Amino acid sequence: LHTRIVQHNVRVASIYYKRIHGKRLASLLGLEPAVLEQEISNMVSEGSVYAKIDRPSDVVRFSAGKTPEAVLSDWASDISSLLHLVDSTTHLIHKENMTK
Repeated sequence: LHTRIVQHNVRVASIYYKRIHGKRLASLLGLEPAVLEQEISNMVSEGSVYAKIDRPSDVVRFSAGKTPEAVLSDWASDISSLLHLVDSTTHLIHKENMTK
């Protein structure tokens, strides 16, 4: 039962944190850092949570890196919205010049 509670708490923490220090997460969950690291490792092995642990800096990262396709899609969306903004601004400038 204790293991399931710890796993649930780690899953909840992974929703709210993309990156957190291991000692801070251990103190939030009321665990020893070594026990927390072992539990996160087990959960990653089981596939129930995505996490990377950087031991030298004691940082746990819960967010997965974006695929190149996702980065390109986000970039294209940002460029599209920027071009739309430029187009509407240009239209308003021309409209103002015509009324003068």
